[in-house]
Amino acid sequence: MASHWIIVGVSIFLSVLTVTASEDWAFDNAPGIAMEYKVHIDAGKEDCYYQYVHPSATIYVNMQVLKGGDGMAGMAVRNPRGEIVYPYSWKQSSEYEEVSQTGGYYAVCIDNQFSRFAAKLVNLYITTFRTSLI
Repeated sequence: MASHWIIVGVSIFLSVLTVTASEDWAFDNAPGIAMEYKVHIDAGKEDCYYQYVHPSATIYVNMQVLKGGDGMAGMAVRNPRGEIVYPYSWKQSSEYEEVSQTGGYYAVCIDNQFSRFAAKLVNLYITTFRTSLI
């Protein structure tokens, strides 16, 4: 009787493995993807986050300081060529939007280097979408 349950367990495992292996988890066919994070940035530090953007897709980034110190931080965005397309500015909130011509990985950096003692809690929202697939 115990061997029967082992065979049933193995066949269920193989069925789940087959279904999981056949599904597309790369999000390549999705019209868009959105992520929202609450991140802690230590005093005097900078953290960068990277997001892939398809060619001809739009990237939108929003940053808002929720808590800490003077309530301000810097945000910068670099395109896949490493060029700063949105320079740092010390604000409570910032946003940036662009249609990417070539696609690739964008860097979104949150800067708390002006603050020597106060860490910040920041809400970071990043979305990419392709209107051609909608």
